[in-house]
Amino acid sequence: MIYILTSIVTLLVIFGIYGCKTLSIPKYEGPITDHFDGKKFHNIGGNEMGSFRKLMAYQFSNRAKNWPNLVEQSDQATPNIIPRITDGIAYKQINHATILIQHAGLNILTDPVFSKRASPFEWMGPKRKRNPSIQIEDLPEIDVIVISHDHYDHFDVKSLKKLSEKHNCKILVGLGLKAFLDKFDISNVIEMDWNDIHLYNNVEFIFHSAVHWSNRMASPYSSLWGSWIIKTEEKTIYFAVDTAYGDHFKEIKDTYKQIDLALIPIGAYVPRFFMQHVHMAPEDAFQAHIDLQPTE
Repeated sequence: MIYILTSIVTLLVIFGIYGCKTLSIPKYEGPITDHFDGKKFHNIGGNEMGSFRKLMAYQFSNRAKNWPNLVEQSDQATPNIIPRITDGIAYKQINHATILIQHAGLNILTDPVFSKRASPFEWMGPKRKRNPSIQIEDLPEIDVIVISHDHYDHFDVKSLKKLSEKHNCKILVGLGLKAFLDKFDISNVIEMDWNDIHLYNNVEFIFHSAVHWSNRMASPYSSLWGSWIIKTEEKTIYFAVDTAYGDHFKEIKDTYKQIDLALIPIGAYVPRFFMQHVHMAPEDAFQAHIDLQPTE
């Protein structure tokens, strides 16, 4: 019995060490800007959030139906993905905010999450309800990964480690996340501020603002969140990711004129008194589409 207990404690310690390693973002040091006060990042105009007290009260009184353990998928066959395309834009939603974008000869992956849980632990935390439409092993060669923010359902260290080791791809992140990925020996990471541009094979990757927040459970507002614009001479792609509705959609349209593909989210929007500050409801996403007027 003592050996069993010792083994259990040892495993818990190992899980705890790995989990704690993923819990917090190292302190970022940089110049003060309109979205960084020298200690924390914030939305333009401040970080307005709903009442956590009201949210907890809502959660305890909520009578929502339980989800099934796993949603059945009608097509389990491996998708036929073309290795690369040079004309036009192809995209495939893999799950949640994980999208394979193929354009200008590049394979771009957004917010890759292939783990079973959006959690620092493999044995507890929110578990996926639907398997990825493409398994991580079946992806084509990935050139660039773009990361929107550090929440567990968008920033999966285990998946990033696998992809980095297999593809040696560029990983573009917001300020504050490079030092975090360094802890896991994940290389080829480029850290960017809002409006920074990274040029790769004549494709511009522009990190743009979003109305959201960041938190790795123990480090709120310690890294910068944002959206992505992927631009060539012919096409402009906008990956809006987690965001509340805001003026940034009209600003993007005014700046880039033609948006060829807009990937617009509908987030967890209930209860609205809380979620309206960080996620869009269906009517917000519809208005964002009107603002952007994408051709696709």
